[in-house]
Amino acid sequence: MTEPRISLITPSLNAAKTIGRTLRSVEAQEYPALELICVDGGSSDGTIQIIRRFDRLVTRLIQEKDKNTADALNKGFRAAGGEIFGYLNADDELAPGALRRVAREFAENPGVDVITGGCRRVFADNSERITQVPESFVANLPMRNDIEQPSTFWRSAVHHRAGELDDSFALAFDWEWWNRLRQAGARFHRIQDVLSVYYFSGDNLTSRAGTRVIEEMYRVTKRYGPHNGRLADVYRLIYRVFDLRGFYDRPFAELPYPQQLVFGASLRLLYLLYGRHAINNYNWNWASKQVRGLVWYK
Repeated sequence: MTEPRISLITPSLNAAKTIGRTLRSVEAQEYPALELICVDGGSSDGTIQIIRRFDRLVTRLIQEKDKNTADALNKGFRAAGGEIFGYLNADDELAPGALRRVAREFAENPGVDVITGGCRRVFADNSERITQVPESFVANLPMRNDIEQPSTFWRSAVHHRAGELDDSFALAFDWEWWNRLRQAGARFHRIQDVLSVYYFSGDNLTSRAGTRVIEEMYRVTKRYGPHNGRLADVYRLIYRVFDLRGFYDRPFAELPYPQQLVFGASLRLLYLLYGRHAINNYNWNWASKQVRGLVWYK
């Protein structure tokens, strides 16, 4: 099999602590048809010097100020010439053999536009968890994001059809874009293989998103969600009335009886109005925990 050219974009800003690990994981792929484009937004901590140590690996380095990560990625994708696209943030890794596995899967499934796989999540306390993409992930995309970004790759043709990442989103731009791919008719395919290692340190963007990501998640569901986007308003109501008060922090049966009565009656009404499936796909609790200063990944 002739390997398709894969364009991988790595955005960075003051990532000297982690980008070496990221680039070593790409180098270890030994993938012969790789185009690696690094886009740096003006680092002052030695990130550029580390990138330059990988000159034989890095096809192009773009150095200029950007609006945010989505803006940086758009610059990289504009310059990309591969058949398959993906991006790897400067604090994550590719799993061994990931690129060859992705290339083989695309070759065996010519009708597929997007391939997404499993991920090894590493948290700030060094605990780990393997995640797999659930079977219903495409149908649920307007309500929740079950796709692990560093484990996801797509054909350049569908990228150009869907358009650039929306840089009005600082955090949920990937989820917004998965929905836009779906809207553009992209055919998604999940595999069980672990394709990446996703690091959640105490200070990276995802780990300290909090209120900002809540507003962006609201916007995504408002734009793409069922009931003409009204489900986003229901989710925000659930978040403010119940989630911020700890109703989602433990199983329903463990709540005090008065809370069970109030919460149960409210859920039954919402099930009647919007359907059990839509209400049970509410998934803002991790961000609610961040806002309240709790450990969000447990």
